Amino acid sequence: MDFEDTSEEAAFRAEARAWIQANAPKHLEAELKRAGFASSGIESEDPLAAGKAWQKKKAEAGWACLNWPKEYGGGARSPIERVIWGQEEGIYGALSSPFIIGHGMCGPTVMAWASEDHKRRLLPPLASGEEIWCQLFSEPAGGSDLAGLRTSAVKAEDGSGDWIINGQKIWTSGAQYSQ
Repeated sequence: MDFEDTSEEAAFRAEARAWIQANAPKHLEAELKRAGFASSGIESEDPLAAGKAWQKKKAEAGWACLNWPKEYGGGARSPIERVIWGQEEGIYGALSSPFIIGHGMCGPTVMAWASEDHKRRLLPPLASGEEIWCQLFSEPAGGSDLAGLRTSAVKAEDGSGDWIINGQKIWTSGAQYSQ
């Protein structure tokens, strides 16, 4: 199997590398090299603010959520370009950890199932880092096992379009940061 970049991939890699070199928050490099599981390693400033700033900068330049369609705040790039970006972003990718659930799970679910109005309203602020999302499926008897969920949502009968959610949560990772 050939793992060398095609000429198009090499051009993309060079473009990504140049943009990262010119725009990455290099003042955080030493701290990011100490990043660990669920930690950016940043202590010199608010890591959440640093992550949001990096995500916003990427979004403004078209580098956020590379595999998402442009109309939803993404870059409309191929899966391999997304991989190349991750390789080039390197340690700066740790700044995006608050967005993993939103970008990797919730956003794609919204793209698959939401109305076009909801997609256009919800996804761009998620892609740009304005919003952080969490997922809410931890229950006393089910944990995070979706097959064991008992919480349910029923559409309100008053015509408001609201949903009534009944159930019990025990924890939600990242909820304190999410919108």
